[in-house]
Amino acid sequence: MNGTVLGGRYELIEIIGEGGMSTVYKARDRVLDRIVAVKILKDEFSRDKNFVEKFKTEALSAARISHPNIVNIYDVGQENDIHYIVMELVDGKTLKDMIRSQAPLSIERAVDIAIMVCDGVQHAHEKGIIHRDIKPHNILITEHGMVKVADFGIARAVSSGTITYGNNIVGSVHYFSPEQARGEAINRTTDIYSIGCILYEMLTGKVPFDADSPITIALRHIHDVPPSPRTINNAIPPALEGIIYKAMEKVPANRFSTALDMRNALLNLNKESSEYIGKSSRNKSLAMTSGLEGRDEANVKKRKLRPIGVALIAMAIIGLLFGVVFTMGGNIFGKEIAVPEIVGKNITIAQQELVDLDLVMNVIGYEASDTVEKDAVMSQDPLKGRKVKAKAKINVKISLGSEKVKVPNIVGIDVKAAGDRLAKVGLNLGEQEPRYDETKAEGMVLVQKPDADTMAKPGTSVNVAVSKGKQPNRVTMPDLKGLTQDAASKKLQDNKLVLGDVKRQESTAYFADQVADQDTAAGVLTDEGTKVNITLSTGPGPVSKTKTLEFNLPSDQQYYKVVVRVNDARGSRQVYSILHRAGETVSVGINYSGTGTAEVLLNDILTKTYNL
Repeated sequence: MNGTVLGGRYELIEIIGEGGMSTVYKARDRVLDRIVAVKILKDEFSRDKNFVEKFKTEALSAARISHPNIVNIYDVGQENDIHYIVMELVDGKTLKDMIRSQAPLSIERAVDIAIMVCDGVQHAHEKGIIHRDIKPHNILITEHGMVKVADFGIARAVSSGTITYGNNIVGSVHYFSPEQARGEAINRTTDIYSIGCILYEMLTGKVPFDADSPITIALRHIHDVPPSPRTINNAIPPALEGIIYKAMEKVPANRFSTALDMRNALLNLNKESSEYIGKSSRNKSLAMTSGLEGRDEANVKKRKLRPIGVALIAMAIIGLLFGVVFTMGGNIFGKEIAVPEIVGKNITIAQQELVDLDLVMNVIGYEASDTVEKDAVMSQDPLKGRKVKAKAKINVKISLGSEKVKVPNIVGIDVKAAGDRLAKVGLNLGEQEPRYDETKAEGMVLVQKPDADTMAKPGTSVNVAVSKGKQPNRVTMPDLKGLTQDAASKKLQDNKLVLGDVKRQESTAYFADQVADQDTAAGVLTDEGTKVNITLSTGPGPVSKTKTLEFNLPSDQQYYKVVVRVNDARGSRQVYSILHRAGETVSVGINYSGTGTAEVLLNDILTKTYNL
């Protein structure tokens, strides 16, 4: 399909990936002149009308999501039997590839990746979209380490049919939640379970459950507790193991209630370690309960403490409490800490300030902002100066940055190149006002509005003034009426003008093939090189008329040579030339066509002009 153009816009270049459901092509968006990824559904899915309809609905819904940790969907379309999604092209590799080549990942790297996955998933959940098929294959890592979750919408379209599609999507079952494996209704904690499975795999290099068949793996998700990741990788902190087990609780209500909660737990791993230490043992003890039922009751009784042992333990606890009270005095319920001002600060800096004060950052959401820089704190609760206890949570909202884009500088470049430059940042080329300019070549942008480096919403039109080059010299338009086309063309050339379009129409003022009209009137100043459009007559031409000219000759000289010249629709011609005595009365009858003039010359000097 290389070279195919979908939707009259997306030119397929090469295959860059293939999965159970689709083939992914690198493509060029001809409209916006940018490289994108086009994911095309495979034939077996395209033939399923119910699936295709659900796929379209969910993909369009996912296209409304925009977040730095989510692969953005630009368009959804159909070309004959080809169903496709156009999305952001991520230059990098999948998390699965990274796990295969580098697992186990370092604690810091695995936690960072999980935090960014949680950020993207939380944003989707806030928009009402559950992924349902989060796995390392759907998580992309850019060359700069940015994490992007892919296939929102596609996964929802697959839904509970994943297993029934057979061997195409068996990879998903390694990250299924128990409720998915049972075919039950799901909520957003399903995605949290899958993130727990991925975190497990990043840290150990192994999936939590594995078997020869997908059905067996699904059953293990329902019934079994995964092996302790710390037995595989002893570098994993107990608290991190606890976070994994909490995310992978069998009962959805026992997991983190939101991806944001899991994200905050990972972000504050060192500060809140005690909250999650022991999750592993609690889960394993639940699975082992049935093994205690058959034990000998006598063996259990042997473990009961004697009275003297109980007394010694009680005395030790009382002594410990007295020591705590003596040491802490009035701060037994924790010291009070003044909340610092963190609004406007980068999330990393703000986080460290809170950690230094023994406080905990709790991110409650993300919002776009035209005034607060990306990744900076937009708001905090409690506010600056409020007194709180140690380890208190400070709720913050983080800026996603401005939804507006910076207007590029297009002054001084060709107007076509200016349009391409604007399109690359989502802006449009607006009105183009032509102006003469003594310094800029024709077609160059002279002025732009909005100005360069200002901020504008995507889709804004940038109006420009475009150079017409140097202003040419001005000439007086000649009179072309009554001339033939060749004569008119020659006269225009002599005046540094150009003959333009020639049309024909009936005229009673001019004979056939004579110029009956011109689009620029004679005598008007116009630019050199201007095209002049003319109209040639097709006849019948003017009716012939007669007129008698009568005049007295002066007495200054003895004789006068009398010449009469007629200028009319027929052209210019001499109609009378006779020698007369001074003082005589001369009478001359003339024929003429249309309108014009009759000129009387005495001894070659123009003496009188008559309008005809």
